[in-house]
Amino acid sequence: MIADVKVTELFPTPIWSVELKPDAARELNVQLKAEIRRLTEPRPPIPAGASWQTDPVIHRMPAFAPLVSLIDRAAMGAMSFLAVRHRSASITGMWANINPPGGRNSGHTHPNNFLSGVYYVETPSGEGKIEFADPRPQAEVMMPPVSEGNRFNGNTITKDVQSGQLILFPAWLRHSVPVNRSNAERVSIAFNLMLNDYIDQSSPPLWRGTVPIDPKELK
Repeated sequence: MIADVKVTELFPTPIWSVELKPDAARELNVQLKAEIRRLTEPRPPIPAGASWQTDPVIHRMPAFAPLVSLIDRAAMGAMSFLAVRHRSASITGMWANINPPGGRNSGHTHPNNFLSGVYYVETPSGEGKIEFADPRPQAEVMMPPVSEGNRFNGNTITKDVQSGQLILFPAWLRHSVPVNRSNAERVSIAFNLMLNDYIDQSSPPLWRGTVPIDPKELK
């Protein structure tokens, strides 16, 4: 009868996770929180359920250089994993996100870039989450009821994250951040990376944040 059964996983989507040592994370996050607070206060009014974002240029500010260095190292590791031949890449945009109670980030991608990611500065207990959507358009054509969810029969994956953790993923992968249901703020820093061989005028973000950055602060 049956001699063997095999399952082949085709076209996997990698998501990389980098966790700092606790002491290093605490030291870095204290510095980052102080700088983000300086940039965002006094804060502009925003509608209920929305979030604060700085202009996507903070990678050019000296205070964020330690995080930029960490991101560069993580990106090199990811591109080595992918066996990319030319691994020189640059951050094309980086910005701070503040989700107050009730704040969220709806589903989106990051066009015109190769990799995107998030570093978590402060995550309230139980509220450190990022959700990734199945990028295959055919996956929703038929979704029969299942007895148990797994990575083969679901169309979203929610990843738990914590302060001091960096998540890196393909920029085309649709993702969102659930509603912050705590009474504390959720603080993160998002970024995009593009291979230097491809960088042109289209890679930097075309949008502005709710918290503008003074150009004099940029290097």
